Amino acid sequence: MHNNHHQHKPWYKKWWVWLIIIVVLIGVGGAAGGNTDTKSPTTNTGTSSSEDKAKDEPKEQKEEKWNVETAYAGLTDGMTKAEAETAIGKTSDNCSETSSEYVGTIETCNYGGIGDNGMIMVQYQNDKLSTKTKTLY
Repeated sequence: MHNNHHQHKPWYKKWWVWLIIIVVLIGVGGAAGGNTDTKSPTTNTGTSSSEDKAKDEPKEQKEEKWNVETAYAGLTDGMTKAEAETAIGKTSDNCSETSSEYVGTIETCNYGGIGDNGMIMVQYQNDKLSTKTKTLY
């Protein structure tokens, strides 16, 4: 019987290892997607940004990270998708569309994610904003 075998799983079979990998990937994706237009990617790596965050978290919030509250407050019913994405300051890479003869086309898009400290979900009905919800992390 090889009963003592299952205590030491290889590292890649442990669930928390994958959790860490996923969180890191999402964080990297969020950081790369969020702020590449103003700063060159080389100045924004690793240690410098985390030290800055500790020092002046409240003041530099817009600069360092996407502000879910501000983006959410800028959304109003009836906005087109283009207007909403301007208000949010992001375009969505995560939209799903459903059509029906009664309501027309409904598109649901998610903006942000774990790397952004929050997420906004917007539903557009015939390209007009109909509902919005926010989740803070």
